[in-house]
Amino acid sequence: MRNVSKLDKAKAAIVLDNPFFASILLRRPMVAREDIPLFAINQRGTIYYNPKNIEALPVPQIVWGLCHECMHYMGQHAARQQARKHKKWNYATDYFINDTLTSAKVGEPIPATLQMDGAKDKSCEAIYDEMPDNDDNGSGQGDGQGDGGNQGGMGDDILQEGTPMTESEIKEQAAQTKIEIAEAAQAAKMRGKLPAALAEYAADVLDAKTPWHDILERFMVGMTNMDSTWARPNRRFIPSGVYLPSMAKQPTMGELVVQIDVSGSISKQELAYYNGHLKRIVSQCNPEKVHAIYVDTQVQKHVVFEQGEEVDLEFYSGGGTHMPAGFDWVEEEGIEPDAVVVLTDGYTGWGEQPDFPVIWCISSDVQAPYGENVHFEMEH
Repeated sequence: MRNVSKLDKAKAAIVLDNPFFASILLRRPMVAREDIPLFAINQRGTIYYNPKNIEALPVPQIVWGLCHECMHYMGQHAARQQARKHKKWNYATDYFINDTLTSAKVGEPIPATLQMDGAKDKSCEAIYDEMPDNDDNGSGQGDGQGDGGNQGGMGDDILQEGTPMTESEIKEQAAQTKIEIAEAAQAAKMRGKLPAALAEYAADVLDAKTPWHDILERFMVGMTNMDSTWARPNRRFIPSGVYLPSMAKQPTMGELVVQIDVSGSISKQELAYYNGHLKRIVSQCNPEKVHAIYVDTQVQKHVVFEQGEEVDLEFYSGGGTHMPAGFDWVEEEGIEPDAVVVLTDGYTGWGEQPDFPVIWCISSDVQAPYGENVHFEMEH
């Protein structure tokens, strides 16, 4: 058995101590190359490392460097550069990342990297605008120039290589990173290891001008078991003597309840529009079973969809409105859902918060007093 490299030790440390970043890192391709100082990342999210140079660093600094590159990917920094000067933009994003990592107490900063107090509370674009126009190497900001402004060995770590991403690729990456960030935040929160700085970062990324169905998707996908699994070791690291989890082959969740307000306030058009997005989201979550219940002041109809079966909601018109009746029915039937998603106009009684997670998808400005609120709007 060969000696365990510091890189493998750093990965193991991230899995154990920083599950937010572990969820992102384990999905990223990693390639060794010797023409970079330490770490780098390309526009499509491949992380590069210099195996010889990083072996000279202590493990906590390697942890910090890997998480730094993960944040470039999560922030889509390559795509957001647009017409800005490349190196100056790279350093603006580094100020933001480094202050976030420092606040979250992730690893140990690599010496002489760029630091700016309060950068985590600004956008990368605002930081860039504050830097002098004639400054494209990070000098004049922070206290860590090192190596002529080359971040003490990190250098210009957003690589401009390969064919530029198309608009469709950028949009696809944006959607994928949101899903990954939601999963990462959920995994870290469940383990009680989501620092406030990272929770705030995740919320800012996920909530910025996000369509209602993407927000709904974020909550539901965040409840799936799509994270790493210890049931099967990651075979890439077994020769190194390091036992790391592998990624689950397919996302899954337990039973899901979709509760539809049939008081007469949800139109056929709204239901059809909602139905289309829900099918896509359910397909991603792959629940063991989906219960569709149609509720006014009681459950009027119950339809079960088995795993893999396409969910198709029907239009059904009922009487008054009392959504907690559906929650009572779920408990009486002995169903233990991972979540209950409620489609309603919000003009209902609320009752007491049930023991299971509730996601309210509301077609008005009404705010539910508990659970997650997603305000449903038709797009034209």
